[in-house]
Amino acid sequence: MPDARRRPSRFRLPRDVRPTEYDLHLEPDLDAGRFSGEVRITMRLDRARAAVTLHAADLKIERAAAEVGGREVPARTSLQRADETVTLRFARPLPAGEAIVRLRFAGALNQHLRGFYAAQAGGRRFAFTQCEAADARRVLPCFDEPAFKARFQVAVTIASEHAAVSNGPVEREESAGGRGNKRIVRFARTPPLSTYLLALAVGPLEASPIRQAGQTPIRIWHVPGKGQLVDFGLEAAAEALRRLEDYFGIPYPYGKLDLVAVPDFEAGAMENAGAVFFRETLLLLDPATASLSERKRAAEVIAHELAHMWYGDLVTMAWWDDLWLNEAFATWMAYRVVDDWRPEWRLWQGFEHDRGGALALDALASTHPIYATVRSVAEATENFDAITYEKGAAVVRMIEHYLGPELFRDGVRLYMRRHRDGNTVAADLWRALEEASGRQVTRVAHAWITQAGFPLVTLGPVPGKGAKMLRVRQERFFADPRVPAARRRARWPLPLVVKWGAEDGPSVERFLVDKASAEVTLPAAARLAWYFGNAEAGGFYRVLHDPADRAALLANLADTLSAVERLALAGDQWALVRAGRATIDGFLDVADALGDETDYDVLDGLGGALGVIDEQIVEPGSPLQERFRRWLAGRFGQQLERLGWHAAADEDDATRLRRAALVRLVGGIAEAPDVLSAARKRLEGYLA
Repeated sequence: MPDARRRPSRFRLPRDVRPTEYDLHLEPDLDAGRFSGEVRITMRLDRARAAVTLHAADLKIERAAAEVGGREVPARTSLQRADETVTLRFARPLPAGEAIVRLRFAGALNQHLRGFYAAQAGGRRFAFTQCEAADARRVLPCFDEPAFKARFQVAVTIASEHAAVSNGPVEREESAGGRGNKRIVRFARTPPLSTYLLALAVGPLEASPIRQAGQTPIRIWHVPGKGQLVDFGLEAAAEALRRLEDYFGIPYPYGKLDLVAVPDFEAGAMENAGAVFFRETLLLLDPATASLSERKRAAEVIAHELAHMWYGDLVTMAWWDDLWLNEAFATWMAYRVVDDWRPEWRLWQGFEHDRGGALALDALASTHPIYATVRSVAEATENFDAITYEKGAAVVRMIEHYLGPELFRDGVRLYMRRHRDGNTVAADLWRALEEASGRQVTRVAHAWITQAGFPLVTLGPVPGKGAKMLRVRQERFFADPRVPAARRRARWPLPLVVKWGAEDGPSVERFLVDKASAEVTLPAAARLAWYFGNAEAGGFYRVLHDPADRAALLANLADTLSAVERLALAGDQWALVRAGRATIDGFLDVADALGDETDYDVLDGLGGALGVIDEQIVEPGSPLQERFRRWLAGRFGQQLERLGWHAAADEDDATRLRRAALVRLVGGIAEAPDVLSAARKRLEGYLA
């Protein structure tokens, strides 16, 4: 990360000089903590130039020259430390057209986990790169902005007993010119890449056996002694890769896939093309001890990074102000991929928890829009929070939900084909989605990413128009009930997806609501029995249902809403209570209707709200608290009694987690004496 204490440079390289290829040779000295290198940059000049400026930081430039038409043109160098650039001034101007610049340089393997840095594990030394956002300039002089995509041909001189991993597959190895303890590893030329995706890992690394996914060989590289921890990561990567190839309609573009478990790594993971780096804990799992949450998290991170191989690496943002979409899309895609692989993990309920966190943050008066103009790399990373990741991913999902998954996928495939190996802005994706679906996307997406906050959608019947016609009202939702009404007068182009039921079963209808108040008609052929204003919780908004209509919904709950919808219903009702927009009895009606709930995510969500009621709303030791706890134990205790305390040998993770959620509700909150007594006996037995 850039040093926040120093005002970040807003310098941008001119666009009339563009690299097309880097031929890079590095030689790290792991013992001395230094490296040297040479790079040959092929570039195109739109006009004659007497000077060319590149990025470089923490490097000593030892020699620089250009080659034009087979003749060398010497260059003087001058460093601009504040801008992290080096300017090459040539003995005579370089003509327009192709030119080659050669530079020899040296630097230190730093301790800051960025650029080309040193790491240790088990008394052994390693070196790794971390180039995002703008630290490739600490590895080599380069055009270190995402729009300057170029091919990389990388070679590295290493100790004969060491291994090296880079973006491309190993092309060949050779002796290092008579230096018996050294060898040169040469990697194949890559497709066009932005510099932030450059990768190199060097040291006594070990590789797993190859796991094949279609035409792609997958390996995990790790420090010695951890080979027994690779199986889950290999399986998760292979399963994700197959699904991503199918979704994007483009084969994996980088030949081989290396996953590198890095012992010292600041980021959780990094989507280097063809050589993805991870924290060890997110890639290496002990099958005997890894919990369900650890397996879920590892699978999500692996799928997230592999989604970037297409969305981010193959097609890359032109500048950092669209970094939000790069991350939001991969976050959303990871849930989709892992849910398809492991549906029993109920990933979309986890997504709903994340969406709920983003809704809570976005309901504050201090929130910010997803999109912000970025003038420097530092600014691109300053605003990264739940709004960027979770709200961003939720908006992507909302657009998919509004268009439908097939039309959305068609638009993504069109976008990938059209911009392969190139750079884009967010508007390019919106246009492709519009073309594929025939629906408005640009206007909708622009409003949702540039406007802070989200709407409260109030739904109810239109008097005199029958149950099939609903009035839709929207206003900005704030958690603080004291926010003036004038600040609430905001509206969005609202992709409203309503789930409704009649005698012939449930259906879904999509609307685009632009006004603060509008009427929509559900095409029910029979009597409308119930409706829910956020089908599959696909929209980034809260819903306030008419009380009578909510009662009808709760009366049909067993046959109407999916688990993620039940979780959203309870979350909305509780948020409305806390914001002063609904009374607590409405939430308790929802909780009562969920007394036989078997989904642990829904039970866990209820537990959070019911715990707040017990701790903060009812007076401790009061008759009201006693009645509340008696109701709670009575409503959920029977389910815990049926489930029992003893887990069967073949019991699945979902059942174990459901038991834990029920123990929290009945024992931890309601403090039912029989549950507390049973828990104490088990604790005493464990400690005996």
